[in-house]
This record gives sequence, C-alpha cells and structure tokens, in this order.
Amino acid sequence: MDDETAEVSYWNLPRKGELLVLLICRFTEALSVSSILSYVFFQIESFMPSAGMATIAMRIGLLFSAKTAAHVVTSLVWGRLADHRNIGRKKVMIFGLLASSFAIVGYGFSRSFAVAVAWQVADGALNANLAMVRCMISELYPAKRQRARALALLPIFANIGALAGPLIGGFLSAAKKDRAIISRFPFAAPNICVAGIQICVALVAASVLTETLEGYQQPVDNSPSSGSEYNSPEIQGQTETSPLLPSAPNKPLPFRRIWTPNVITTMFAQFIIVGHMGTFNGLLAVFISTPAAPLKDQHPPFNFTGGLGMNPRGVGIAISLIGFTGIILQFLIYPTLRDHFGTIRLWRAALCVFPLVYILAPFSALIASHATRQQVNEGEDPTGSVVGIWIALILIVASFVAGRTCVVPATSLLINDCTPHASVRGTVHTAGVAISNLSRSVFPYIAFSVFSYGLNIGAVELGFWFLAGLAVLSCIGSVWVWEGTNGK
Repeated sequence: MDDETAEVSYWNLPRKGELLVLLICRFTEALSVSSILSYVFFQIESFMPSAGMATIAMRIGLLFSAKTAAHVVTSLVWGRLADHRNIGRKKVMIFGLLASSFAIVGYGFSRSFAVAVAWQVADGALNANLAMVRCMISELYPAKRQRARALALLPIFANIGALAGPLIGGFLSAAKKDRAIISRFPFAAPNICVAGIQICVALVAASVLTETLEGYQQPVDNSPSSGSEYNSPEIQGQTETSPLLPSAPNKPLPFRRIWTPNVITTMFAQFIIVGHMGTFNGLLAVFISTPAAPLKDQHPPFNFTGGLGMNPRGVGIAISLIGFTGIILQFLIYPTLRDHFGTIRLWRAALCVFPLVYILAPFSALIASHATRQQVNEGEDPTGSVVGIWIALILIVASFVAGRTCVVPATSLLINDCTPHASVRGTVHTAGVAISNLSRSVFPYIAFSVFSYGLNIGAVELGFWFLAGLAVLSCIGSVWVWEGTNGK
C-alpha cells in the first residue's frame, strides 16, 4: 500500500515535533487576532468618549482593515523571499513572529486611534506567518493523505487560539477604572501576554524547525577550526537544515505562468469566503458589545436595532465559544466527513450553511431587548431572557463553526493543490494569504459601514445580511473550482 492510499491518522504522521511547532505558530496568530475582539469596542470608545455607537463601529472596521491592507502590500514580497534559496521559509516566519510581538506591545500602549492603526499596519506589513505555516506543512508531507490530515490540524490550533484569545483580552483588559492595573494603559496587559507567548514560540521555532524549501542553500562554515573537508556535503550528508526532498535545484517557474485558470478561480473563491467568514467574528463581537435597544423601538422583521449589551468579559466568553466549538467539531466531524464525501464536495456543501446563519444572527437583539425591559420593570424576572440570549448565541456560533470547520481546511488544501509547480509553492500560499487579507481589508470596512448605517436607521440586521449576500456569492463561485495536482 503506497503513501497515497495508506490509512492515515493524526497519530502516525511523521515529523510530529516540527508539525507541533508549526501548529503552535498558527495558534499564536489566532491568539493575537482574537484577543482584541473582547475589548476593541471599549478601546475605541476610550479614544473617542463622545462618539456614538455608529461612529465607533465604523472606526473598528477601519482598524481591522488597516492591518490586512498592509499585509496585502507586502505579502508577495515575503512570498518571493521565502522562495529564495538563500532565505527560505523558516527565516521569514521567525522574523514575522518577532516583528509581530513588537507591534502587539505597541498597540497595547496606544493612547489614540491613529497610533493604534499605525501599530496594526506595522503588524500586517511585517508578518507572513500564516502563509509560511501552511507552506511548510505542505512540504513536510508530500503524500496527499498525510498532507490533508496535517492541514486539518491547523483549524484545531486556530480554534484553540480563538478560544484563549478572547478570554485573555476580556479578563486582562481593564476597560473599567475600578479594576485597572495601569490606569494610563488599560489595554496593555493582554497584549504583553500575547507578545510574550509569540517570542517564546519564535525561540522554539528557531531551534526545532528545519528548512523545507527545496534547493535551500545552507551556509557552510569553511573556517580552519570547523574543518571544511568534514563540513562538505559529500562527507557530512544531510544536516538539520538540509531540504526534506533533496534534489538538484530546479529553475523556478516564471511568475506569469503561476496564474493558471484554476489558481485564479480558487483565489477568487478564497477572496469571497474569507470576506464573509473573516468579517463575521468582528461584527459579532461589536454586535454583542452594542447596548440593547428598548423593546418599543423594535419592529421586526426589518426594523429592529441594538445589540446584546455585554461587558468585555461577557464578550470574551461569547467569542471564545467559537474556538471551543471549533475544537470539538474539528476532531469529531471533519475527518470523517472529508473521507466520506471528499474535499471539494464537502467544501461546496458547507458553504451553504453561512447564508442562513447570517440572516438569523441579528434577531437575537430582540431577546436582549426583552431582557432589558424586564430589568427595568422590577416585577419581572429577566433570567429567562438572559438564558435565551445565551442559547441563541450558542446556536449561532455552533452553526457558523460547523460550516467553517469543513470550509477552512478544505480551502487550505485546495490552495496548496492548485500550485502549478513546487518551485512557486511559497508564492502561491502567500498569494492566497494576500487575497485573504485583501478581502479582510475591503469587506470589514464595508460591512461595518453598513452595520453603522443600520444602527442609525434602526435596522441592525443590514450588516449581517450584507455578509449573507457574500455567502451566497461564494456558493455560486465554488462551482468553478476543482482540485489541483499539487504542482506535479
């Protein structure tokens, strides 16, 4: 039985040590992004105390878009550096971890909106870690079934980061002065914590990971003390940083030949899918933070407003449900479904879940309005409505994560397999992340602007229904995507 047909499980994957380090790198990325969600509404409010809810929502959309827009500008540069045989993937990733940790600390100590945006831009411009992690895992496991199983672990560790990040942000941030550790910098603590984790991961990655770039040239020490004869490749053999698939260096594929029809259609699908999935987490966090509207202002199904009115800790717990649910579903559902239906069929079916989730999500604001009325009226007990809010949130999150659990690893596999040649895999993966970040630059700003407009006119659902339109478009676009041959 060959590698392509042999039964593969998580436990019999080779190179587990290096795989674990790469997965932890993915964890830190999700941790840094999700930790902000718990307090970003209150952070922007502290920068602009007189601003209304609609203005705060628009500024949050701009903040999220700034980081990803910066990454779009620099991502292909990092991809080409990662494909250079004198640099490679490992150096690009370690630099990204260290640069990101520095930017995260700067963001935590921001005292104005402009400074916060500047640090987010720096983080996006200097960080290509997600592409490097996907690329290195794909090169660690050339056999398709092993590669699919290893890439399926990425969402699990991303979900662990999405679980821990909001809790770190919600419990370590000091949005209220009576519990502020450092009154001048109430949001510094969670960022210092996340940056410390990233620095530790960078040090471990530098000592454990091997370079996976085919044709990578490891510098040779020819000093007399090292013994140049002993250090020659013919005598020493493979070193720790030798390529995993040794061969004569191949001439890289010309840049213009990378963009085959399947690469283009896969990237377009990625653009739309990330547009709605990546925006939903932030929009949900702001929706949860937005104060609930009075029940008398609610006129469903088209004219209702407000949010769920939770504090940073409540937001942190609610958003962490996404990560918690994702961990469970990733272990229990995805491997079995993928083996039964195949990558492309499962991917297309899961995309159909999102329109329904986005259409129904804003109606939970009506339950929050009932709870607010019951709290005002002393004779009524709001417990039932509060429980109803959490039940609605759990159902929304569980449905969203069920779809995402099947879509994210399949999308990563489709992007990897659409690579026309192994010599440009780093460029293709980085282009995929660039497309994702371009989507995260454009659609959050649009969605938050629509959400802000909806708050002003008493139609909070408009932001979510904009995402539903994108989700329908992604279902249509998926028809033109097919599985590639992984550069063979």
